[in-house]
Formats: sequence, structure tokens, C-alpha cells
Amino acid sequence: MILKPISDKEAFFARSGHMGGVFASRDWLRIYGEALSLVGIYKDEHQLIGGFFYLSVKKYGFRFIKLPPYTPHCGLFFISESKNKSSANSFAKEVMEDVCAYITAQKATLTVLAFPFSVVDMQPFIWNKYKVVPNYTYRIKLDQPMDAIVANFDAKNRNAIAKAIKEQVEVKRDHMSKEELYAFFVSSLETAGANVYKNELKAVFQIFSSTHNSFSMEAYKDKELLGTVFCIHDAATCYYLLGGVNKKSGVQGVNNLLVQTCIEEAKNRGCTVFDFEGSMLKGVEKFFRSFGPELVPYYTVNKGSLPLELMLKFKKRELF
Repeated sequence: MILKPISDKEAFFARSGHMGGVFASRDWLRIYGEALSLVGIYKDEHQLIGGFFYLSVKKYGFRFIKLPPYTPHCGLFFISESKNKSSANSFAKEVMEDVCAYITAQKATLTVLAFPFSVVDMQPFIWNKYKVVPNYTYRIKLDQPMDAIVANFDAKNRNAIAKAIKEQVEVKRDHMSKEELYAFFVSSLETAGANVYKNELKAVFQIFSSTHNSFSMEAYKDKELLGTVFCIHDAATCYYLLGGVNKKSGVQGVNNLLVQTCIEEAKNRGCTVFDFEGSMLKGVEKFFRSFGPELVPYYTVNKGSLPLELMLKFKKRELF
């Protein structure tokens, strides 16, 4: 097996979007231009069977390997031709050993990289002294009637939605322009104290977003914007990517109603799963949990140079 930087991006995208989902698709990854490192996994010199990506940046003279902003994982995918379970497991182990060796060979000062939830074998990273940290997202299966999905909502959640409807909150789809969405989420993220990567965020709307791969839901009352949720999707899965509300409005249940409407839209578009795309913040987790989804783990690998890792143990003990 050979791992090397991708020279033929089209060959990579032809497989990555199909196997790795929307976050590994051509449309999404072009947000990052040439800054993104694409790595191919080859059976031989020419047969591409998998790949992944990461962002390599230099800061203060140090090199960091991390995920691109607004992307939840490294998009690892690979094709196994084995029908035998033991052989398939051994092949997957070999892939992960080679991926670990490739990342380690980059000699980054700090590596923080998450993998898709479908990748569960992190042993090669553990054996190579990485810290493997579980993270979680919530997912709702959409292969059931909407009434059944709503029946799994927490009662307080359903009441909040009913209250918003009673207060005549109106939800509109794709009512805001791309420029308005960008401005809204910059403000919303800054207000929440979150990191805002403005160039990449603008590219989400200006370069990636289209009627075929994303939608927004906006809530209004008396023409006042109360909140917005922006989702992206592939053929199978819809992801809650960004959301924000106008807390000064005083209207309750706005975000609850927006999420329910997004779930309905995802189902109408033929998606089979609605993914809340990460649920690690305690308050956010509680809100997402109120929609009755399934808790799904995925894994992040972390490793730094010894001095840096010792320093990070004081600030990010949960990660290092």
C-alpha cells in the first residue's frame, strides 16, 4: 500500500464525495483551495483505493496539522475488496497503520485530527503514543413518518415548538441572500464567543452553497428576523451546520421550531439521516438531545511535541 499526496484531484473527488459524503466532496473541499493537503491511498502506484485530507499551517515557526474550519473530520475513506470478515479487519488495520505512519512522518509540532464516525479502529494511533479522545454527535434516522420522529422529542421541546407556532412565528426557506447569511452568522458566532474564520465562512455561502446541497430556514415575526439555521447535505445525510437566534426578541421556541422544520426539509429531500454535526458543548448537547436522536461517537487523535504537550495539559487536560 502506498500513501502519497494527490496529483489527480478529479480522481480523488470522483471517489471521495461518493464514499466520504458531503464534507469530502469536490464542492465542499474547494472552499479551502490549495491550502488543503489531499492524501491518496493506493493499492499500487496508480490504483487509488482511498484517501483523506488535512490542513497544514505554520504559526510562530511551528507546524500544525488540523481540520479545516467548519469541517468535522478528515474524510477518510477506503475500499476493501475482501468478503472475509477477518481479511477485511486486517486490511482496515493496515490502512490505519499506514495513515498513522503518514501523519507521524509529517513531524508536526501539534496534530489534532478527527475521523468519520464510521472509523473506529484507533489502535495504531494509541500504539504510537497519540491520545485518542471520543467526541459525540447526535443523529436522527429519517426512515420513519414525521409524526413518529416528533413523538420522540422531549415534551418540553414539543411545547416550545407549539408556543412558537401559537405566537405566529413564520418559518421561510432560503429567504435570506448569501450575503445576509454570511453577515448573520459572523455576528451570531462572535456574540457566542466562537472562533470565526471569515474567509472560509464566506466561501461556504459563495463557493459551496447551492439549491442542490444546502438550505436555510429563517424564522420571522412581524417581519423581524428571529433566527436562522443553515444545513448542508449529500444524498443520504443532512447536517445542521450553523444556527443562531435573536435573543433580544424574547420569543421562545424559535430554534426548536427551526430545527424541526429543517428535519422535515431533510426528509423531503430524500435524506435518510439528520446529523447535528457535533454535540460536545454541554448546553448545546442538551438542546440537541431534546429531539430524541441517537448518540454516536467519533474519535479525535491528538499529539504534540513534548514541551507543547506538557503546556497543553494545563489548558486542555481533557484533550492531552
